[in-house]
This record gives sequence, C-alpha cells and structure tokens, in this order.
Amino acid sequence: MDTFWSLTEKGIVRTAKQTFLDTIEMAGNHIAAIVTYGVDEKGRLKLARELCYPQLRVRPRDTYGTLHAYHGENERQVFWVDGKMVEECPEKFQFDGVLCSVSTDSTHTLSITRWMFPCVNVSAYMEHTVVKNISCHICKVSTAAVCRTEYVQGAAGAYKIEVISSPVNVELAPGASFENDLCFSARLHTELFAVPDGAKELAIRQSLVRQLCDGSLIFDCPDRELVQFFRLAKLRAAESIFDTVEGPLHSPGGGPYYAAVWTNDQAEYAGPFFPFMGYERANKASLNAYRLFARFMSPDMNPIPSSIIDEGRDFWAGAGDRGDAAMYLYGCTRYLLSMGDASLAKELFWTVKWAADYCLSRRMENGIITSDSDELEGRLPSGNANLSTSSLAYAGLMSASALAKDLREIELAEQWMNDATALRRDIENFFGAHISGFDTYRYYEGNDVLRSWICLPLTMGIYERKKGTVSALLSEKLFRDDGELSIEGDNIFWDRSTLYSFRGILNAGESDKVYPYMQRYIHRRLLGAHVPYAVEAFPEGNQRHLSAESALFCRIVTEGLCGMMPVGLHRISLQPSVPSSLGWLKVSRICACGSCFDVEIVRKESGYQVSVAYADGQVQDAFVLFGDSLIISL
Repeated sequence: MDTFWSLTEKGIVRTAKQTFLDTIEMAGNHIAAIVTYGVDEKGRLKLARELCYPQLRVRPRDTYGTLHAYHGENERQVFWVDGKMVEECPEKFQFDGVLCSVSTDSTHTLSITRWMFPCVNVSAYMEHTVVKNISCHICKVSTAAVCRTEYVQGAAGAYKIEVISSPVNVELAPGASFENDLCFSARLHTELFAVPDGAKELAIRQSLVRQLCDGSLIFDCPDRELVQFFRLAKLRAAESIFDTVEGPLHSPGGGPYYAAVWTNDQAEYAGPFFPFMGYERANKASLNAYRLFARFMSPDMNPIPSSIIDEGRDFWAGAGDRGDAAMYLYGCTRYLLSMGDASLAKELFWTVKWAADYCLSRRMENGIITSDSDELEGRLPSGNANLSTSSLAYAGLMSASALAKDLREIELAEQWMNDATALRRDIENFFGAHISGFDTYRYYEGNDVLRSWICLPLTMGIYERKKGTVSALLSEKLFRDDGELSIEGDNIFWDRSTLYSFRGILNAGESDKVYPYMQRYIHRRLLGAHVPYAVEAFPEGNQRHLSAESALFCRIVTEGLCGMMPVGLHRISLQPSVPSSLGWLKVSRICACGSCFDVEIVRKESGYQVSVAYADGQVQDAFVLFGDSLIISL
C-alpha cells in the first residue's frame, strides 16, 4: 500500500521528493477553504484555493448558492532575493489542523514557511509566511504589495472579493527573518473590513484545533495511526459549522454544501456524536438542525424535506421521501439521550412522536416501511422499500422507547418497543436472503447482488444474520482498497457505508475479523495519496472531505470499539469490542448523558476488564464477558 505521509506528535508530514497534487478542506465560522497544494515536475510549489462564503449567497433558495472565489497560482505572494524572483521549492508539507509548507529557493538562500488556514471568526483565509535568511551572507529580500479586487453580484447585493498584502523591502542578516500576510476575503461591498493580523489569527486557529482534537473525548490505544486519525476526524467533524440567520448550522462542505442541513449528514450521522465531544457550538448546531426539520412536520403527515437550505430559508426534496423521518427519528432520539437534558427532551419529544408516527404510517402489510428512495437519492436502485429505512426506523423506535420511559410516557414506551420488536421480525422475513453465496440481506425486493448497506442491521443491533453479513462485507465482492463498494460489480464507493460497516461488525462482536480492514482503511486515508480525512464518494465528488463522514469515523471508536450507546437520559450501555491485537484502549473526558467520565478497557481471555472513572472521583471496576454489556449510570 502506497505511503506518502508520516506521523508526527500532533499531525502528519510529507517530504516533497516527488510530483504530487492533493486537496484538503478546512473551515471557520464564516468561510470554508479547499486548498489544492503540491509540487510540480520541476519541484516548485503549486498552490490554489477555492474559498466558500456560506453567508454570502449568489442565488437565493439554491443548495449551491454559496459564493465561491477561486484563487490560482497567480495570486500567490512572490518574493525576490537580491533582485531575482524566488521559485519556492518545498522540502516538506505538514498538517496538524493547519496546512504548512516549508520551502527553500534554488540557491538555498531563503527558507519560506507558509501557514495556510481559514480564520475562525473572520470572513477571511490567511497565508501567514515567515521568510528567513539561511545563508551566511546578508541578502536583500522584497515582495510587492498585493491589492486585487473583484465585484460579484449576489442575492443581497454586490459582494467584494479582495486579496491583500503589504510590501516588504528589507536587508536580512544571516539567521534573520520577517513575517508577511496574504489575506483573502469577501463581504458585502458596503461593509468595512480590517485586514486581520496573520500571527494572531494563526494562534486562534491553533487554539481551536487544540480544543477540538485534545480538549475532550481523548482517545488512546497502542495503534498510533488510529489515535491520530480519530484526533483529526474530531476536528473535521466539528469545524464545519457556520454562522447563519438561524444560528450555527453544521454543514457537509465539499464545495457545494454550506449553510444547510440534511437528515442524513446532520440529523443521522453527526447529531448523535457531538454530545460525546462536549463542544457547545456543535451541540447547538445539531439542536438548530432538529428544530429546523420540526417546522416541516405537519399534522397531515406530509414527508419532511431531505435538506433545509439557504440558511434555513428554503428546503430541497428532489429525491422524494428518502426515509428522512426514519433518519430523523434515529438521530434525534440518540442526540437527546446523549445530551441527558430532560427539558430539551421534553421540548423535542413531539417531533420524536411525529417521526415515529410517520414511519409507522408507511408500513406495508408485511410490516416493512416504504420510502421513495434512500440517502443515495436514486443513484442506485432502492425499490419502494429498502433495508436502510426500516433498519433506521427500528433503531429509532428502540431509542424513542427508552426516551419515553425516562419522560414517564410509559404507554408510548411500551407501544414503541412492541412496534420495534415487530419490525425486527419483519426485516428478517422480508429482507433476509441468500445473495451471491452469503446468507445476508437483499436491499430491496428484486435485488440480487450485494449492497454495502447490508451492514445497517448490524449497526442497529440486529444480529440474526451476522455471520453471513460480516463475511459478505469483508469479501472481495464488496471490500476493496478504498473500503466497501456501494454495489457488487461496480467501482462506486461511499465512505459512509464503509464506516457504518466497521461499526456494525464491531457491534456484532467480530473485532478481530474487522480490525485488519480498519487498519488498511485508516492507513490509506491518513497517510496515503489523499489525506487526512474520511471522504464522501468516488467517482462522484472525487473524494471530497465532507464533514459528517469524519463524525461517522469517530463513532467507530465511541459506539464500535467501546460499544457506548445511550439507553436513558443518564444511562449508557457499554459493550466493548476490542481486537485482541489492540489489547486495550482508553477514552478520557467523555461528555454524555449530562456528565463527564473516563473509560478504560483491557481485553482479557474471556472478556474485558472495564474501569469507569466518574466526575466525582468515584471509580467503577467491572468484568464484562464477550458479548455482554455494562450499564453506566451517570
């Protein structure tokens, strides 16, 4: 397997010994930056940026209406030394939440270090550069001022796009250096703008990185690549939150998807994870998403939209009902249980009831729940009833029952538990099938090839066909270098199904079987050709760094390896699934169910030694047999 990057203490590093070109996405509260960087055939730096401004809409009521500004090679700060233009030749690139290139000129007179990042609280992207004389003689270094302006018509009026830097003309003694900032920004043309200080903005970005990577939900184990990938996944999952007229909203990113929320990415994938991080902005963004979808829950049981766009002003429902109510039911109940806030649970409980009623109203005579499509929105066949919608509805009903019980809605709790039990039986009867040599599931009626979403029953706690399903998921018919194929016999893959598969196989207790595949996937995403995050899909999107996929990876640790699942507002079930070759793991500063605690798990011959350290200093030690669980009361 190709390896291009190496681990550092807080990130990754790549030496620039060969031609390459890669992209990475980073985000602040008002801007997302997709940076293309690399080395050309002559060893020179290549650099371009696609900057996205979610609050600046070029078209109203349009998913793709975010202002995009493209800045290519010609908009880079150029330096001159002793009258000759410098060609930057990178020696290495680093990423630790900030992208950094370290270059020299062809005569090795200068060292040029560029930090590239979006500002956290300013609608700007910065390239903060330190130029140092590494020769043994005095040299004259200069750079011209940059002041480029463009006006673009937008939904709110004319937008002003600017690129600005100050001129420099200095004599540098050996070992001396100077700093220079190149600032990219956009705003409504009537707004005032003060060019930010690059060093200060870099410090603010680095502080956010430390908070998201190392401030809470701190994971440790012997596998350093797994630890580092988890650290960075937390950053990507939680940074893609943008200020809007509806407050902070988590959004997928990737170029097209900003200032908008989806029932899969935000409600189903990210929402249930964020409480464990204890990051207030992310929890608020999730709550805003659930509240936005609630506005469309009508008494006449019309389907809710798939996404709410344009800062909450409009919606998109182009794929019909994708099973969106099931996604909402599953995600919202897990979010509320994990938050552990009874008042919040009471506020949104009516939406849980609506989503449950909607799902149950779509049952066919065989008990299966219908939907027009699934989260792939018709890209691949899904029939009129698919495994995804019914599996999500099952898990959603189970969590809804637990929530209702804690809110003293005993009759509803019993009803939803009975509905879930019946649906689990109906899933087995309708979807259970022999496909491509495996006793697993068909994805819809008439489906006769393997689909990656057969992992969903495992992830939702349905294990009747776990042996055949695990074998199918890890077979050459589905698993390739980039993870799970979406459909047997094609080259399409979406990381989301790979990430669900890993978690589901861990939940099924097959950690030793799946761990080598996890290692292979993590190594490729973290240290391969396109780094350092989980991606969306290929060929579509060309492996964009969408944010919620990183949240799904984080859930492999919390819900997969640790087996943590909220079963009440102040109770978590812990069912470990730690590979024997990993041996142990520890997660510190877990924020869930209204408390903060640490969990340490050590694999033994017949089970796991578990130690839970609570916020009040008490420690609970227990031995959990393989396949059993421990209830943590908080």
